[in-house]
Amino acid sequence: MFRNHIHKPTVLVTLAALTVVLSCRKDPPVPDDTSIFAACVIPGTESTIDIMSFNVQGFPKAGYASIAALADLIMAMDPDVVALQEVASEADFNRLVDLMPGWSGAYYPVNNDEWNLAYLIRVSEQETINGSLRTLFEGDSYAFPRPPLEIKVRHRKSGREITLINLHLKCCEGQDNESRRRSASEKLKEYLDQQRPDDAVVMLGDYNDGIASASGTENPFLNFINDDSSYRFADMAIALGSGLWWSYPSWPSHIDHIMVTDELFGSIDTTMVIKASPCYPEYEEVISDHRPLMIAITP
Repeated sequence: MFRNHIHKPTVLVTLAALTVVLSCRKDPPVPDDTSIFAACVIPGTESTIDIMSFNVQGFPKAGYASIAALADLIMAMDPDVVALQEVASEADFNRLVDLMPGWSGAYYPVNNDEWNLAYLIRVSEQETINGSLRTLFEGDSYAFPRPPLEIKVRHRKSGREITLINLHLKCCEGQDNESRRRSASEKLKEYLDQQRPDDAVVMLGDYNDGIASASGTENPFLNFINDDSSYRFADMAIALGSGLWWSYPSWPSHIDHIMVTDELFGSIDTTMVIKASPCYPEYEEVISDHRPLMIAITP
């Protein structure tokens, strides 16, 4: 059911160029109608490995309209790999993959209603290394109510291998929830330090907390931030910048993050939040209350 999907040549520009207000559209998009989002996205390029994270809020929140719209948005963004959080239906996830020729899907059903994790992988540019898909910390429901989903991909053109860890950490305010995210951060760092010391790793997803604060009581991820010779949040400039570009505008807050290990420090090209709602006014009702976050990595 797949066909090749080739990157369109493009030049990455500044984030400010993303916001273009178009006339209102009331009808849901149709499959393969990526032009709807063209004015609001910066697509990936042939010269970079483009990796995207997106909390799709109980996908599909508006039925088939959500499936079609998400397919259109992802294909307009033209990434190589997508890490999804909050995929409520495996059947509808498979329908999404069916609408995206040239893509394959990997789905992990978390036993927690709509909080499932998944990957979309462009088969023309990426290949999964056999046996690499696995969950982490399966038995630790305190720190990880949704076990992280790890996969290793190889970029066919460059041969570069990258390990991805898809996260959806404990949500919400309160001391206990903060403690659970801090516990998760400590265990993830220990895992990376001990099990992935020489691997190129991208840890991405809905961290459900900010990274901008320097306070240990407010920022559960300072253990990574303080070890800046080994780890880097590629979206830190977004977190420290204008709230207009944060990933969770309804709060508003920036809680979706992409962290990389030192093997990738010299390869970070661009990290951006995509603001697609000006092109599709029903964005929040049909697609998500989060915005997608994407990193471009040079091979």
